[in-house]
Amino acid sequence: MNSVLNRPRRKSSRNMLVLSSGLLATLPLAACSSTWAKNYREVRTLQIPHIAGTALGVENANGAVEVLSRDREDISIEVTLYGPDLERLHFANVNAIRQGDESLRVWVDWPGGKREKNEGAAISINTPGAENVHIRTTNGRVITQGLGGRADIQTTNGSIRVDTHDGEVHTSSTNGNFDAEHVSGEIEAFTSNGRINIIDAFGPIRAESTNGSAFISTTHGNSGPIRVRTTNGNVTLDLGEGFEGVLKCDTSNGKIQVINLESSRLIESSSRRVELKIGQSSEVSAVRTSNGSVRVRGR
Repeated sequence: MNSVLNRPRRKSSRNMLVLSSGLLATLPLAACSSTWAKNYREVRTLQIPHIAGTALGVENANGAVEVLSRDREDISIEVTLYGPDLERLHFANVNAIRQGDESLRVWVDWPGGKREKNEGAAISINTPGAENVHIRTTNGRVITQGLGGRADIQTTNGSIRVDTHDGEVHTSSTNGNFDAEHVSGEIEAFTSNGRINIIDAFGPIRAESTNGSAFISTTHGNSGPIRVRTTNGNVTLDLGEGFEGVLKCDTSNGKIQVINLESSRLIESSSRRVELKIGQSSEVSAVRTSNGSVRVRGR
């Protein structure tokens, strides 16, 4: 199913009829324009039939994106357009189109094919689920909840939060925090000027940041490996039972503490470096920071 939500030329129109790929649908248009900080706002809403097991892609610029799993039968999409020119908002198009592989792609077309200064959109999607998620935006946060498959998320000047994801997660951000909780697969996260917070990870972890602290906890049965690097921040690593391998901890200006790891064997120890062997595996995990302390604990 293809759905394109285009603003009619007449500003007084409140509803529109869309004919796409032989399917006739009525999409209500909830439009509200108000002046705030010299910006207008306009809200578009549409519903798309859900196809189980398909992927979702969202492309945005200068705005937040959230994709949340909800107990519903269809996919609800709400897009808030904003900008200093009300007429350009009227002619902006919100697109939700099924691709050849039945994946759903959501994006905004701006008049003239280009987003102007101070224009942007906030995209909120409620869905029964999605298998593989691809999200791109700038100057906005990204939130996902209850999805699956591979999550590939990028933003600039915004935070990323992934909650309860059944699959692997790969993210990149600048000037934003990274938060993940209950991720069943591999986590690979890169950010700058932001903290890292990963809770109850089930799989391998690679996380890097600058100017931020890091907190990592693994579930029982997660054998690793874990690789964490940051600058100007402390690192806390809470390891569940079952973690194995060689764990190397380094700091250039801070303390290293190891607590409640009775099964570990000390290989090397100094004021700025500690190396441990846990279990039988020779897989290497590493924690590195500068201007911060490292604390490793058994859960």
